[in-house]
Amino acid sequence: MLSSLVLTLLGFPLTYIIYSYWCLRQNIIVAKKTGLTYVVLPWNNLNLPWLIVRPFLIPYFRRLPIIQNSLTFTLLSVDWPWHQQYTVFQRLGRDNFMTVSPARIYFHTADAAVIDQVTRRRGEFPKPVEVYGSVNLYGQNVVGTEGQVWKHHRKTVSSPFNEKNNRLVWLESIRQAQAMIRGWMGDQTESSATIHTVAKDCMRLSLHVISCAGFGVNLNWPNSENEEKQSIENGNPEKDRPESQFSGDHSMSYTEALSTLLQNMISILIFPVQILSKSL
Repeated sequence: MLSSLVLTLLGFPLTYIIYSYWCLRQNIIVAKKTGLTYVVLPWNNLNLPWLIVRPFLIPYFRRLPIIQNSLTFTLLSVDWPWHQQYTVFQRLGRDNFMTVSPARIYFHTADAAVIDQVTRRRGEFPKPVEVYGSVNLYGQNVVGTEGQVWKHHRKTVSSPFNEKNNRLVWLESIRQAQAMIRGWMGDQTESSATIHTVAKDCMRLSLHVISCAGFGVNLNWPNSENEEKQSIENGNPEKDRPESQFSGDHSMSYTEALSTLLQNMISILIFPVQILSKSL
């Protein structure tokens, strides 16, 4: 009985490894037919288990000399384009290359002409909508759809993206940035100080701009002065409203709810709604 259980437990990971290897070989065959440069990855950098354990493993992996300068290790990072920028393309000596994993083949380009073709002929380059399932947190949207459904959403959301709203976003961003800096400097405008809350404050700045431009609700920084007057002078159609004026059967304020969403965005995108609902 015990031996059967052990064989069963060992059989699942062994089967998965064999299947992954077979899928990787098939994807490599497809990649070779394109004639493009490709880099083989042991797993997809968007693999859910990898996204969960990556923050804990990366510090230890980086201590290994064989991994520190590894291109494969670099490309396993989901945010490598942000950190590496053009460096990876320089190392490969190409403006176009592919990454091949058991799950998918991704094409990466730094060629403006190729990007122009893809964006102009988007019907020939449809999005893999199954990858965007996590962004459909509140239902289908313009990011997670394609075809006729995408056209419907695109038509719906296109109207707010106009010069009037662009101006609103610009002015509100300036107002919020100035309020943030005033909060940092305080009364000591001529002295220097170390700011330890830059990431938190920048997230708050983004929250305030989204709140104003997207929902028409103006949010102020603590101890900010003359915010309502400045908001009206900048052409903001909504007056600042304190949190106490929001009504309804809610357990969180508007600011707290939107802030919680932004601060936990990665967890929300990774874990299913069923698990998130039980974690509250």
